[in-house]
Amino acid sequence: MRVTKDPEVRKQEILEEALKLFARQGISKTSMNDVAKAAKITKGLVYYYFASKEELLAEVASLFVKQVNEQLLEIVQNKVMDFYGKLAQILRLYLITIQEHHHFLEYSPANPGVYELIKNSLTEAALLYTKDFIRQAVEEGILKISYPEYTLKIIINGIADLYMEGVRDPQILAVLIEQCLALPKGSLKL
Repeated sequence: MRVTKDPEVRKQEILEEALKLFARQGISKTSMNDVAKAAKITKGLVYYYFASKEELLAEVASLFVKQVNEQLLEIVQNKVMDFYGKLAQILRLYLITIQEHHHFLEYSPANPGVYELIKNSLTEAALLYTKDFIRQAVEEGILKISYPEYTLKIIINGIADLYMEGVRDPQILAVLIEQCLALPKGSLKL
């Protein structure tokens, strides 16, 4: 028996299944047929919502970034955690996110811009959601840095680049952030 669903619900299901498959199999090894099977629909219906795998991938990347942004906002708005706790949680969120979704970092001729899309989107979100948090820490005297937004941008992009170069030890990244922000040694507890 055919199950009819609201188009937005169906589209969301396809995106979520594609995200899971990309994480499990990788982008290049996941076909539109695989997505259809996982969503329990026909391949034609996947193509009804997404004209190509590249279009599906772009929307999956947007969904992924949206989910990370929601978690980031929740951390920044937490009234119980102090500055150091929030900063450690943000770093933990990004490291775990990258580890669990490393498939977005794979390169292939079919998706050369996925990494840059994800990196740029996550960087913009980190800047948007943390700039007031960092500015407040400067005003409270926790951080003693000039140009907090520029410093934050350098740290975020630098950490992403180091990660791509193979620097994946969270302790090393935490120490680098402490040093860049002139924080006390060992203040970022991961």
